[in-house]
Amino acid sequence: MCRPIRATRDTTYSKIYCAIVFLLLCETSAYSFVSHICAASTRTSADTEYMSTPAEEPMSILEEMENRLSSFERRLRAVEHPIWQIGMREEDWEVCAEGPCKCMPEMKSVSCWRYNLLDLPSTQLVPANVLRLDLGSNRLSALHRDTFRNMTQLYHLDLSSNLVEHLAPGLFLSLHGIANIRLSNNLLKEVQHNQFFGLGNLRILDLSSNKLRTLPEEFFLSNGHLALLDLSFNRISLLSSGVFRGLGNLDELLLGKNRLIGLPVSIFWDTVNLRRLTLEENRLKELPNDIFKALTSLKELNMRNNRLTEISKGLFLTLTQVEMLELSSNRISRIDAKGFHGMRALRELRLGHNHIKYLPLGLFNNSVALERLILSGNRIEILVRGVLRGLFNLTSLFLQSNRLRILQSGVFEDTPNLRKLQLESNELSFLPAGSMDAVSTIQIVRLSQNPWHCDCRASYVASWLRKRFAVFANLTNPLQIQQVLIMTGNWSIWEFGAGATCRGPGILGGQSLLRLTFHELCEGQWASMKGIIPRLPLDVIAPSITSETARKNTIFVRITFDSVE
Repeated sequence: MCRPIRATRDTTYSKIYCAIVFLLLCETSAYSFVSHICAASTRTSADTEYMSTPAEEPMSILEEMENRLSSFERRLRAVEHPIWQIGMREEDWEVCAEGPCKCMPEMKSVSCWRYNLLDLPSTQLVPANVLRLDLGSNRLSALHRDTFRNMTQLYHLDLSSNLVEHLAPGLFLSLHGIANIRLSNNLLKEVQHNQFFGLGNLRILDLSSNKLRTLPEEFFLSNGHLALLDLSFNRISLLSSGVFRGLGNLDELLLGKNRLIGLPVSIFWDTVNLRRLTLEENRLKELPNDIFKALTSLKELNMRNNRLTEISKGLFLTLTQVEMLELSSNRISRIDAKGFHGMRALRELRLGHNHIKYLPLGLFNNSVALERLILSGNRIEILVRGVLRGLFNLTSLFLQSNRLRILQSGVFEDTPNLRKLQLESNELSFLPAGSMDAVSTIQIVRLSQNPWHCDCRASYVASWLRKRFAVFANLTNPLQIQQVLIMTGNWSIWEFGAGATCRGPGILGGQSLLRLTFHELCEGQWASMKGIIPRLPLDVIAPSITSETARKNTIFVRITFDSVE
């Protein structure tokens, strides 16, 4: 078999190459096709000699010619590929069992899975009324167009994990009853416009993990019952607006891990019953506002790891049934205050690892069903009171790995059902008094890797953590609580003490905030009232506070703390 040589700029070599291919194939039925390629090549070469274009232009033309010849070679291999026997009698199932593949007459199934086949076994007879045919995990590079001839009852066909580079025209033409075709993990670079024409019962088509760059316009027009279409792990960069036309019953569309740089506004307008759409790990920078307007049945939308920079007001407006929205690992820095207002069924929102600095007020006003909100790995510095309004049913909030330094008092009043809160790896030095009182049913809090300044300002969070630990340990006596804290291992302290460790001051640095008592935390303030230079700044209430006011307020705080303990 003649294999394409590397393209060259020398027109003489192009002509010689075509002549060699022509001589080798002159006795085949591909005469006219070769003649067409050679003629085109000769014209291209002649034109190139007279073109005053940059040096790169002729190279691209020659590369295109090489691709055409390579495509021709793949087609020729399919024509010459050996074919197995196809039986038309019921008793052929007994003969089927004598071949190298595994035949199961009771299930009308033939399996050649993992037989290391380079070609279809010519000694294998396959009954025409087979229902399941498994050719997966072999080394097949091509299939003759008559491989599945007369198999009108075939329901399931598995060709996954082979080396198939080309699908012969009419290869699936006889498969009137086919419902499931798996072609994943092959070497397909292109598919013919009518490759799956007439397969009206097809429900599952898996073309993932190939080398497809695009798909023809209206490619699935005759596959109106298709429910699952997997095109992930390919090299698709562009799709036409009508590529999914006719897929009104499509339930899942998987387009992740491709090279998409944009999508036409009307590309999903026919897929009105789509429930799951994945676009993760592409190169999308922006999307038209109306691109999702027909997807009123959509439940899950995944756009993780793209290059989106903002969420506009109308992008998700019609996605009223979406329950999970994945937008993490993009470049989002701006979100319109009404960006999620149409998403009343949303239960999980993932916005982690973006460039978000602040959340606009009113962003979650209509997110009444939201239960999990992931905002980790952003650049948020302040959470103002009211920013979480509408999140009454929120149970998990992930804010770790931000730049949080301020949580306004009352910020969690709108999340009374919060069960898990992650605030680790931020820049928090204290929490305002009363800031955690509204989340009385919380079960897990993470506060580690923050620069906690363990003075009187930290007494509130220490007291709150001790109370949460007392609930866990079923203790009520303050002395017992302290004894248990001393005896408890680090893991338990991290789990219920949130891993909060003092940054300072002095000897308090490195100690667990949960284990420290009121007297230890306020030692600097007590020293200041005795006229000694304080170890900690006296700014619990105000920098200019008088010594008399300080004494009264400190006593009040101590009494309040002791009564709680």
